[in-house]
Amino acid sequence: MGGWIVSGLVYGSIVALGALGCSYILLIQRYFNFTAAPWLALGAYFAWTMMRVLPQWGGLELIIAAIVSMVALGIIMTAADKALFKPLRKRGAPFMFFYLTSFGLLFVVRSIIWIIWGPQAKYYYSGASVGIKGPWGIMVTPAEILTLIVAVVVVATLYFFQYRTKLGRGMLATSQNSMLASVCGVEPETIHTTTTMIAGFVTALAGILYGLTIQVRPLMGWYILLGIFVCVVCGGEGAILGTLAAGYLVGIAEEVGSNLIQIPLNFWGISIQMSAYKVAISCLLFLVVIYFRPHGVWKGTFLER
Repeated sequence: MGGWIVSGLVYGSIVALGALGCSYILLIQRYFNFTAAPWLALGAYFAWTMMRVLPQWGGLELIIAAIVSMVALGIIMTAADKALFKPLRKRGAPFMFFYLTSFGLLFVVRSIIWIIWGPQAKYYYSGASVGIKGPWGIMVTPAEILTLIVAVVVVATLYFFQYRTKLGRGMLATSQNSMLASVCGVEPETIHTTTTMIAGFVTALAGILYGLTIQVRPLMGWYILLGIFVCVVCGGEGAILGTLAAGYLVGIAEEVGSNLIQIPLNFWGISIQMSAYKVAISCLLFLVVIYFRPHGVWKGTFLER
């Protein structure tokens, strides 16, 4: 059980980082970013490519590759926003056009990934990772420990930025009333650019951590896209602490739920591996939250921030 919870926390940390990118786009630009799936994979592939170029420096090469990947994806996502979504904002287009544009861009980015890097799975480091034995016999790899730490640090940094800096408060003001924020001196396009860059940073980081703990593959973003959307709905748009908590909730629900269901299936001799159907648990959680807590699981608590 302890191992299931740890695995859930690790997976939830990755989902939460991806969800933060979607949450920021939803908060400011008011649409769900379907392209989060291929963007996440693209960030992972950028880092993988950089690591093939850099020499082995005892882990420093991963940090450099991650920074380059985050900046590169932030710039590319911002360029896509300026080219595709900014004209829609200027024309006051219905938000259905934003969803359709995002959905079309999803297939374009996915195709580019397949053309450049191919369908084969790739790894940042060759060989099996050595686990560290913790209490109650729980085995944790260094990559999993790194994932847990990075998620908490990123959330703390974003929380400080959003509530303790002028630009962060400008983002909150724009999300609540963009016209009034503009009258008060907040530049809307600066907010949109900042939002997209931040979304690019955390999305790339989520992809890198996913590739580090599992593997880099073209459809890696698809496997957690529903979990990301569930996390955004559970946490609430723009809720940094709530998104991390929702990520943990989604991760633990999937890991613990799938393993508990697997026990009676094995007992009855039913040859079904629930690990392949974890997404069904996220779907069920999504329906429950939409019905009982449509404004977010943490609405009214300190986690809604």
